[in-house]
Amino acid sequence: MNEIYSYALKLLRGRDYTIAELCGKLEAKFGSVPPEIIEDLVRKKFLNDRRFVENYVAKRKSRGAQQLREELTAHGIPTKLVEEIVSETEWPSLQEALTAKMRDWNLRSPLQPRDAGRLFRALLRLGYDEDAIREEIERLEQ
Repeated sequence: MNEIYSYALKLLRGRDYTIAELCGKLEAKFGSVPPEIIEDLVRKKFLNDRRFVENYVAKRKSRGAQQLREELTAHGIPTKLVEEIVSETEWPSLQEALTAKMRDWNLRSPLQPRDAGRLFRALLRLGYDEDAIREEIERLEQ
């Protein structure tokens, strides 16, 4: 039991883990993990899913809300917690995101059809509404 706890602390020294990820790592190495170890790590705040989600979202806001939801769910975070944190996060407006992409890619109006398509797909991946993206790109063309 001490060996499992020590290994868990060693892993947590390197980076933050979700409860599900840490359990998976410990089970892969030791077979089964006593629930008391996980409870103790949570109680001592070495392991905290909320903190993990908040840090993850803060570092990766540029990926967009939908992509972050999918990534966090894949990390084993409960959907309710993901929705709570993602909905509390302030996201850039479509106009801000469009302007930032154009600046990053050195694009100027009027856009070439290929560049407009590229912008459309990038903004769609970030979770913006299709019709709103189309309207913004058309507005640029005028």
